[in-house]
Amino acid sequence: MHSKKLLHSHEFAIRWGDLDAYNHLNNTAYFLYVQEARFELMRHYNLAYDGKAQSAPILLHTSFSFKKQVNYPETILIETYLVKVERKKVFLEHVVKSATHPDLIYGLCEALVMWYDFERNVTVNPPEEIYHL
Repeated sequence: MHSKKLLHSHEFAIRWGDLDAYNHLNNTAYFLYVQEARFELMRHYNLAYDGKAQSAPILLHTSFSFKKQVNYPETILIETYLVKVERKKVFLEHVVKSATHPDLIYGLCEALVMWYDFERNVTVNPPEEIYHL
């Protein structure tokens, strides 16, 4: 059994332009906010995430379980958890909740990330820091 560890939290005020015709946060927007949360996580730990580094993380798989709709206006809090590191694979969970009512969970996102060496075109082990988060 693996115990997940909270790595980072980040708040986002949802944008009116991200709403669908029913005045709910569009399903695709959830993925964009979670993506931003992953980048904020990388910046927080000074991990390379841009195309300038020899190796950087790439997203191999993601899925989202929608629990409740987000209505405008709202500020969401995305908590990013490290679930496990399995050889080259880093499993993350993102909990999307209300920043003002933390018991209100809007959804759960699973993400599988690996580091990729862009010069050699192969996956590589994540940075050593990942194992010590």
